[in-house]
Amino acid sequence: MRVPLEPARGTRDILPPLSEYYQQITTKFSEVAELYGYRLAIIPTIEHFEIYEAKSGPGISKSMYVFQDKAGRTICLRPEFTASLVRAYLKHLTAWPKPVKLYYYGQVFRYEEPQLGRYREFYQVGAEYIGEPRAFADIELFQLIRDFYRTVGLSGYAFRVNDISIARGLLSRWGVPEEVQDDVLHMVDKGETGRALEVVRGYAGPEASLLESLLEVRAESPSELRAEVERLGLPQELLSTGVSRLLEIFEALLSLGLRAYVDFRLVRGLAYYTGTIFEVSVPGFNLSIGGGGRYDTLSRILGGAEVPAVGFSLGVERTLIALESEKVLESLAKPRPRTMLISLVRDLAFVDRVATRMRERGVVVDVRYSQKRRLSDLVGQASRAGYDYVAIVGEAELGEGKVTVKCLKTGTQRTVDADALGDPGALC
Repeated sequence: MRVPLEPARGTRDILPPLSEYYQQITTKFSEVAELYGYRLAIIPTIEHFEIYEAKSGPGISKSMYVFQDKAGRTICLRPEFTASLVRAYLKHLTAWPKPVKLYYYGQVFRYEEPQLGRYREFYQVGAEYIGEPRAFADIELFQLIRDFYRTVGLSGYAFRVNDISIARGLLSRWGVPEEVQDDVLHMVDKGETGRALEVVRGYAGPEASLLESLLEVRAESPSELRAEVERLGLPQELLSTGVSRLLEIFEALLSLGLRAYVDFRLVRGLAYYTGTIFEVSVPGFNLSIGGGGRYDTLSRILGGAEVPAVGFSLGVERTLIALESEKVLESLAKPRPRTMLISLVRDLAFVDRVATRMRERGVVVDVRYSQKRRLSDLVGQASRAGYDYVAIVGEAELGEGKVTVKCLKTGTQRTVDADALGDPGALC
């Protein structure tokens, strides 16, 4: 039987050195999230289909991997994390003191057409802030993202911000049913604004032009946003809720020195958002590298009591592309010194002692047992494979409790005591 070696379409094998960049992204994100008081949540890769069917939106629901398990239950591969995190919160964490702050990382799956930065299996990191209705929670997520990007070296990004309650408020005012609102916003998200407006005109008639004008608004400053909103003549109830909240968050982001702008065409593809929404963009890349928003009703949709919540996810693949475009990707994973430890003797205890001393100071040690006649071959192999050092233990070294260390970059060689290998400068 000939087994196909190519991964399934839309997936890929992630091997060194790329895999090491993935590891650094998740490690650094975990460190930053924990400094903000978030705790790790690990949830199943497979989920009940109903969790995402309830309010994921047309774009997500149509691209899910859905199948029957052997007991006939309809399950899916998770297409995103938020609904699963809320399910886990409702099952296990409702008695916890609020707010509940969780972070995560892992794979998600969507059956979409593969292209640059878009795979059918891809990786996300993210966080959820559950139980705080005030804008402080929304703003903290922007700060967390800022500190994470600073840690990995990404600087050329901006936040594109909106409040989805403004557009939904107009649609509700015109009597557009909620499920039709989801379809309309999905069309806008996909750039099919003309089709979306045709649907709205069936409910609002000429007033649909207000939504058309709203979607054209893009503001670089709070004063510009105020002027545009005043020009549109939005209903007072939207000014006192969605617009007021959006201004508060917009002003806060700018006060923190973040690059941000308001774009009312931003609606995002997930139907459970109720307030603030945002995406992270980078110049020259026509896909967002992350995004999120407020979803105050999702817990009720999933059968629990209503609880305010806001969260975000960042695409690992897209973040790596952004880092590469800024020419800082290679600095993300600073390699540890690598040593090939070649033992010409079979004294396992001594060789283990030598390797342990080097590993204690953060040196990667690859142990090879060999014969003296193959020593030059292994040294050449170590050089070609990019090792920094070769450490040799022969009969003479074993008898004196020492190790011969050769620096492959300079060609220098010295013999040192085995127990001194943990000291700074021992390998140089």
